[in-house]
Amino acid sequence: MFEIVLGIITLSVVINLTSVIQIEKYQLNKNEKLISNYPKNESSSTILVVYFSRSGNTELMALEIAKIKNAHVLRIDADEYKIGFLGWLNAMKDARDHIASISPSTIDLSSYRTIYIGSPIWLYSPAPPIWEFVRNNDFTSKDVILFNSLNSKFEQRFIEDFAKLVSERKGNFLKHIFIIRGRMTWQMETEDFLKEVKTKLEK
Repeated sequence: MFEIVLGIITLSVVINLTSVIQIEKYQLNKNEKLISNYPKNESSSTILVVYFSRSGNTELMALEIAKIKNAHVLRIDADEYKIGFLGWLNAMKDARDHIASISPSTIDLSSYRTIYIGSPIWLYSPAPPIWEFVRNNDFTSKDVILFNSLNSKFEQRFIEDFAKLVSERKGNFLKHIFIIRGRMTWQMETEDFLKEVKTKLEK
């Protein structure tokens, strides 16, 4: 009897995980088509949008912010968190570690006054790559705004810890912008999501 129950539980976990990964792949493919339509800002700017994204939701948010603010964009890559089973497993395992292998790790921020930094929320905390980025860079006299896309919720203590890290790197943490898209099986439409980005920036 125990073996049967264990088998049912294992099968349920496998089915749910497979569904999550398939939904993430679908989101990424859908978002990539929209992402490709965003023009690159070639003009000068004192605003930079830095972001890490797995399935493209945060990337869309970042590019919309950059478009509205006429900002430059910097994407953070972290190969161990790519879409797929291993990437998902690593994301869950590392969600609270705040340490990651990223590229680029360090850049010259001297020409920017305001820096938006964004990521998805994993286990109620901003994803590790942006913690690593802040830890590795000099934010002296920079105004920093954290932005996140998420499925359900975050814990304020992690936002406060992130703000503290920014301060330790001599930056001025201004505020936290976030958008809850909803659970994977039912999420806010992309058009509404982008409208919400604009609304959040106006507040």
